[in-house]
Amino acid sequence: MAEEEVDESPSKKKTLIIFIVLGVLLVATSIGVTVWLMNDDGPEEDLNPAALYFAINPKFQTNYEVNGRQRLFQLAISLMTREQDVIAALVKHAPTIKSKLVILLSGQQFDVLKTPDGRLALKLECLTAVQEILSAEIGKPGVEKVLFTDFVMQ
Repeated sequence: MAEEEVDESPSKKKTLIIFIVLGVLLVATSIGVTVWLMNDDGPEEDLNPAALYFAINPKFQTNYEVNGRQRLFQLAISLMTREQDVIAALVKHAPTIKSKLVILLSGQQFDVLKTPDGRLALKLECLTAVQEILSAEIGKPGVEKVLFTDFVMQ
């Protein structure tokens, strides 16, 4: 009986060593695959593409009345997007966009425009107007922001 225990002991040790080696190989393989997947240099989607700007030229000029006197209102506008196809659409549809903005700007009041809230409201109105045109023409709003790059009231 003593011989049987001696014979079983080496086979148990072999089995234990085999399981330990397999366990180490499994862990090493798992770590290797994880590192490889995390360092994969495959195609990556840019989650925040660079901003692209489109300046509407020439500057907008319109008159407004203050206490019975005519005054000049001059405004330069740039539009921000992140898509190149939107820039092409802005170029193509610039006359429609300019026409809509001229009408929008010509109806402004001095008392409103002299306040920061009034200028912010005007930016939002311009953004909505441009987005409506682009949505109708290309099926998406396309423009993220309207920027006033020059704002003069005389």
